[in-house]
Order: sequence, then C-alpha cells, then structure tokens
Amino acid sequence: MKLEATTPLQCLIIDDESSAHKTLKFHMGKVPWLEFTHSCMNAVRALELISSIRPDIIFLDVDMPHLSGIEMLGLAGRISASVILTTAHEKFAIQGYEYDVTDFLLKPISFPRFLRAVNKVRERGNPDPSRNERPAAAATNEPHPHHPFQIVDCTRPADTALASPADSPVFAEKMMWVKVDKNIYPLEYKHIYMIQSYGNYVQIYSRAHKLVVRTSLTLLLKNLPPHFIQTHRSYIINSAHISHISGNEIYLTDLGFKAMISKELRNDFLRRLPVSYG
Repeated sequence: MKLEATTPLQCLIIDDESSAHKTLKFHMGKVPWLEFTHSCMNAVRALELISSIRPDIIFLDVDMPHLSGIEMLGLAGRISASVILTTAHEKFAIQGYEYDVTDFLLKPISFPRFLRAVNKVRERGNPDPSRNERPAAAATNEPHPHHPFQIVDCTRPADTALASPADSPVFAEKMMWVKVDKNIYPLEYKHIYMIQSYGNYVQIYSRAHKLVVRTSLTLLLKNLPPHFIQTHRSYIINSAHISHISGNEIYLTDLGFKAMISKELRNDFLRRLPVSYG
C-alpha cells in the first residue's frame, strides 16, 4: 500500500555546488510527499531565508567557503527544520553530533540512501510544534497531520528514556560514530561483529573495541546495513562474520564471540542469510 502525505514537506537546499542542487532536486521529484522550495548557494544567505520560509527539511552541505554548514548551525541557534548534512567527505559526519542532525549523506548521493534519510524525517514527524494547533504528534503517539500513520520514537524503548539526540550514534555510508562518556569513536561496519542489548545500553563488539553505548537495538537496526540481522531480542549480528551455527547459538569469526538465536526470529534470520552473502 502506498502512503502519501496530505501536505508535502518543504525542502531547502544549501550547497555551493550546482551539481548537488540538481541531484537533490531530481531525487525529490521521485517522492510525492517532498516539495522543493528554495535553493541557496551560500550559508550566509541561508541564515536569512530559513526564518522566512520555515522549511521542513534542510539539506545542508558541510564544506562551503566563507561559512561552513556546521558554522551556520552554530550561528542559527535552534532550527525547527530537520537537518540532513551532505558532503563529499565522510569524516565531517562527526561534526553533526552536537546539532542533532537527522542524517548524513555522502556525495554522490544515491536515491536509495536519499530515501532512507527523508523517511527518517517522516517517521520522526515535524519537529516544529508551532506549525500545528496542537503539540507534535510524536509526543502524543498520534498521527501527525503531515504523516497519516503512527509515529514511533525509535531512540527510546517503550518504558524508559534513552540518551539525548546529541548523544545518539551518527550513521554514514561505511561507518558510524558512537559517543562513550566524553569520547567519540568511529566504527567501520565491516569491523563490527555483533551488538548485544543490556536494557538502556548496548555493547558493540568490534575488531578494536568493546564499547558500551546508551542507545537501542531498534535505532541501530533501522540504520545499519542490511547484512546486520537481529537474531534475538538482545542480539544483532554482522552476518559477514558468521563462522558457524550450532543449535540456538551463532559463532562469529576470529575472536570467539557468540550470539543467541530466538525461536521467533530464527526463520527470518536463516531466510536472510543468502541475501546477506550475495
């Protein structure tokens, strides 16, 4: 069934490269619930424009002359729109941590990756409650006027709050960054073996680290590549590192890590294995 928003989300592009504007407009044209509103070639002009047009989504280039996208966010203060950072350099994704950006797109931007990013905005709902007569739908768990289906806050489990958005992982094409205490660690997806849940925290097992991070399996699963599969309510594994399966246990290569398979998820896990290795 096709879901369509009653009112398209208004999109602003801020980028000093005309090719980036062309690509983003092309992708927007394929999504019926997105509407291109304005373009800016520099961040200085964008500061004035944001307050006047009040977009729903801002596609913001990180690396621009005179005033970078990150510097613009610092000057702008609270922005009601959802911000999606774009750049040709993956290392810049980490700079979005303190500004609660929705996602990070690495250039050249593919349509599937673009769609995943804007779907995050739609799932989160419009962050600006002043656009509507009542509070944002996510706070009441009711459908948002822009998005005629239930909105789920994936950064928190049903019964308890998790980390603030600024502490949540930042996901890029080939890696993610996670915050532990005051340190931020880059983790390449190919080097992550498994993730185990402990209530409000998860432990990430990688080649170089065992990190305890305040986040949820739900949030991670929505953003990790498809070869990461949930096998149990407490486990996500990287299927590329499977050594063998014995009964209800999955043994992972090299470091002797072991995860569980639940009865409920076993069939789905086994069904996805050929796709994961393809």
